[in-house]
Amino acid sequence: MRIRILTALILAPLLACAERPADRAADQPGETPIVEPAPCSIEGMDNCAQVGQVVIGSQPSQSTLEYLASQGYTTVVSTRGAGEIDWDEQAAVEALGMRYVSIPMGAPLTGITDEQVAAMAEVMENGDGPMLLHCGSGNRVAGLWGVWLAEHEDVDSAEALRLAELAGMTRVRPLVEQRLGSGGD
Repeated sequence: MRIRILTALILAPLLACAERPADRAADQPGETPIVEPAPCSIEGMDNCAQVGQVVIGSQPSQSTLEYLASQGYTTVVSTRGAGEIDWDEQAAVEALGMRYVSIPMGAPLTGITDEQVAAMAEVMENGDGPMLLHCGSGNRVAGLWGVWLAEHEDVDSAEALRLAELAGMTRVRPLVEQRLGSGGD
């Protein structure tokens, strides 16, 4: 019990990563400015970045899922494919009272499909509280998030690529560039 309370006290400030507006301000009155992903540190995850109420990162441990549920997280989105983890993440998430969404992406990733982007859009548009988006390392899910930014939030392709990299995209950048029809310029 003491360890959980201590962990919560240590992690709470780390989860409250500051939101920082990106270089581009809102173009229209009432339009929400883009918020840059800020690095965060959550015990049980190797990588994470926070954008408002969304944490993007690597595979969480089961104790991390318990912590996130205790902090009011409502949704966990996994882009891991079948057989990538050796425990039932969906059962663990649902047992904690959170919604589990699977958007399987191959490893290695060979492309980002319309279906994957549409599933991400549904989650992002209908989220009702803090959520975790993850894959194994944070790379694939950050790339998918970047495509969603460009295709559903009208973020310029080069800016979407930059934001996705801040969120953890690394090796899938060429596939995201291909999907967005840009070299990042």
